[in-house]
Amino acid sequence: MIALIHRFPSRVCLPAFGFLLLYAGVAGAADLKPVQPFLKAHCYDCHDGNSAKGGLDLEKLDTDLTKPGPLSKWVRIYDRVARREMPPPKKAKAAEPQKPAFLASLNVPLTQASAGQAHTVIRRLNRVEYENTLRDMLDVRTELQSLLPEDGKAHGFDNIGEALDLSPVQLQRYMEAAGKALDDAICRGPKPETATVVADIGAGRNAEFVGKHWFRRADGALVFYNEGGYPAIKPGDFRVVTEGLYRIRLSGEAFQTTKPVTFAVHLGSDSVTGTVQTSYHQFVPDENRTILFEANLRKGDTIRLMPQNLPNPYNEIQKNGVAAYKGPGLAVTKLEIEGPLLPEWPTRGHKVRFGDLLATDAVPENQRKNKYYKPNYQILAKDPAAEAARILPKFVETAFRRPITPADVAPFLELAKAELASGSTFEHAMRTAHVAVLCSPDFLYLVEQPGKLDDYGIASRLSYMLWGTLPDAALIDAAAKKQLTTPAGLRAHTERLLADKRSSRFTKNFTGQWLNLREIDFTVPDKQLYPEYDDQLKDAMVRETELFFDEVLTRNLSLLNFIDSDWTMLNERLARHYRIDGVIGTEMRKVSLKPEYKRGGVMTQASILKVSANGTTTSPVVRGAWILERIIGFHPPPPPPGVPGVEPDIRGATTLRQQLDKHRTNETCNSCHQVIDPPGFALESYDVMGGYRENYRSLGTQFKSPPTTETGGKRVSWRVGPPVDATGVTSDGKPFSSLADYKKILLADKNMLTRGLAEKVATYATGRGMGFSDRLEIDRITKAVAGKNYGFRDLVHEVVQSEVFRSK
Repeated sequence: MIALIHRFPSRVCLPAFGFLLLYAGVAGAADLKPVQPFLKAHCYDCHDGNSAKGGLDLEKLDTDLTKPGPLSKWVRIYDRVARREMPPPKKAKAAEPQKPAFLASLNVPLTQASAGQAHTVIRRLNRVEYENTLRDMLDVRTELQSLLPEDGKAHGFDNIGEALDLSPVQLQRYMEAAGKALDDAICRGPKPETATVVADIGAGRNAEFVGKHWFRRADGALVFYNEGGYPAIKPGDFRVVTEGLYRIRLSGEAFQTTKPVTFAVHLGSDSVTGTVQTSYHQFVPDENRTILFEANLRKGDTIRLMPQNLPNPYNEIQKNGVAAYKGPGLAVTKLEIEGPLLPEWPTRGHKVRFGDLLATDAVPENQRKNKYYKPNYQILAKDPAAEAARILPKFVETAFRRPITPADVAPFLELAKAELASGSTFEHAMRTAHVAVLCSPDFLYLVEQPGKLDDYGIASRLSYMLWGTLPDAALIDAAAKKQLTTPAGLRAHTERLLADKRSSRFTKNFTGQWLNLREIDFTVPDKQLYPEYDDQLKDAMVRETELFFDEVLTRNLSLLNFIDSDWTMLNERLARHYRIDGVIGTEMRKVSLKPEYKRGGVMTQASILKVSANGTTTSPVVRGAWILERIIGFHPPPPPPGVPGVEPDIRGATTLRQQLDKHRTNETCNSCHQVIDPPGFALESYDVMGGYRENYRSLGTQFKSPPTTETGGKRVSWRVGPPVDATGVTSDGKPFSSLADYKKILLADKNMLTRGLAEKVATYATGRGMGFSDRLEIDRITKAVAGKNYGFRDLVHEVVQSEVFRSK
């Protein structure tokens, strides 16, 4: 089968490869003679063979713009001149009259070369999209991402064609993942009955903990005082037997306290280190409450409760007994688990694989009376070859996301027949054919021919942009009716997809990469410096940013809210972290902000401030580069080779700002740092977990301990270090004294911010970086969105309606 699959990529790649060869043969080295007089007059004395400052030798710079490397260098030259960064101030005045002609002369070859390179790469599904596609196509909940190698990234995203190669090892992993999902899609036996289980956490194997660690009240409620360690609070005898949707009801109250008790619910793996779904809830004193939620659970999953922020009474309970303990606890009065909730049987995934064929018991009738008898459900067919020919086309059509021909099905049908001829069962033969389909280029790749996309191409591109999965039946039907190549039809279906709950994948995947939320666990704040950091805070951090993005998108609010806003999304834990009173409970909700809170926009959100720092210190360089790349849309160059980084001093003898001042005395370093550092300085009033500060935290013993009012009465290791300096001057000479001032500087150029975000959305939507030739269309999008009060939903629509989106 592997040999068969390996024959396919050439079929798909040849058109793109041929286009590349054709373009290279026509273009060759660009004619850049018209720009040479300007370069010689204003640039060669710093960038010729004798000096070559910054490693740029204009005399030897390759002019073959069909190569990505030379093209990117010439684009950077164009941009630095256009932005007045070059020539340097001493020469700028003399160069100014000649700049328009220089830029116009360079624009033409750059646009031509960029247009040729923009359409040569086909895009493979990344592992998130592969998992989503198989789950939705086969109606399963199989975890597949962990089975697949990490995807490459380019232009800030992991769905970019040029970074998504396919090696034999990856193909083998795709085959294994496909097989696992296909096996889980088969419905074996009669439909499982939906049952309601009343789970007693203190029964079965957990009975020994009752009276020893857990307290059983007279009314039967079980009270837990441990914060979630030992013993684990989970129904010892409950495990999910049948994968599916389950409804969970949990009732209880806060015990022996006047304050609510917060707890986490972990649904999933038996081990807290495994894959789980986590949510946070509260029970209140003197009122029995019930929380209700639904979740997709897999075979073997269970439920685990983890109270938060309770004292650790282990020693006291061991000494005096659990009945004598008078501290706060979590009382659980009832736990009900209802499921599986299966809307149909066989499931949709089973029907996609086998149509109306059901799994039957292959054990002969005369052997079923044996006391050791176990059913052996298999998919059987009276005429296997005929059945394969009947049901395989539907599977192929669904997987390929477009109408198919007999020629599309033929190689997979031949593979199934070959398996049958070798003695394989019908089910095994179909599995082999189905795996081959799910590892073929027509499934693994978004196969798009250069030029205008047809309706099916637009359907897939739109669905993978907003849902991260294959088009649904309504999109395929719209494509068949040619509705997606009309502006009205495309807009209507964009709205439909955005209104669907699956659009949460767009929020998660786009923000996870644009704002780097995926790196929330990359570092953990140092416990000595930041002892208050916990998982509950981390969860609220990420949810704030995702819900903020959702609110702006859903209500078509101005995208300028991403820079500054008078509201955000908070719950009690995060509000306490921000020192905002009046927010009670674990539920996230929209909260108005006052200027004294020093919050607003994504740059002051704790998730962003955490992922742009390490676990001990903040770096203006890292945060400055983050703002330039993700908010402004400017990509600073990497540091020159051999230049050492600036190491922070957590003892507080010198601040990083002082070290950077010394670092910038190097002329080579200063040219970049004068652009990168200012936005980072503006964020210096926020620590590594997003808390506002006026002084750095230090472990240096020369500093004073913080007042107890600042630490909640707890004794801490950290000291109040040197004062923070959040002042700075932008590269074009605009001073600021705080982040609020810096935001005003950013907001003064609304079109710059809009253009930067439009480019990000277009890159994510198309699976390729925006090149020089796309700038005209990005500018058109920017102008259109500006005319609609900068609505973010309008921006998404403008991207989808653009030539960039509707063409390859």
